[in-house]
Amino acid sequence: MRGFYRTIISLVAVLLATTAVASPIRVTTWNLEWFPNGKPKELPAAEQQQRIAAAADVLRPLNPDIILLQEVRDYEVCARLAEAIAPRTYHVAICSAFREPFTPGIGKQQVAILAKTPAQAAWSETWKSMGGVDPPRGFAFAWYKINGIDLGVTRSISKAT
Repeated sequence: MRGFYRTIISLVAVLLATTAVASPIRVTTWNLEWFPNGKPKELPAAEQQQRIAAAADVLRPLNPDIILLQEVRDYEVCARLAEAIAPRTYHVAICSAFREPFTPGIGKQQVAILAKTPAQAAWSETWKSMGGVDPPRGFAFAWYKINGIDLGVTRSISKAT
């Protein structure tokens, strides 16, 4: 009889262990193409806000834990998008500030990482020159602890436009 109880207890333990699997982490990546303008030329603020709202309408039902974005203008646009996805709360972990070659100032095509959970650490870095090759832009990285799991994600951009 003791063997029977041990077998039952063992089966219950195995069953509990297999059902205690970590929940999946949903990651969405999207090249928003000159966001929020859709092209290099600046649109009026109202049109930009419409594009931000439209992107939020696509992201909201996907309900990702982490969002990796490419070709966004700057941190401020990322923050506006994060706010527009409400009622869910997203934090901007990083939005790069890469300079474009041959033009002054910060470029209008950056990479960004947003998530429901604040990042443990995040940064962006330009690609390194090597052997005379000097690629534009670079990558962004963020480290998260989600459901007790360490997770690092990255988003890169290098296409010259």
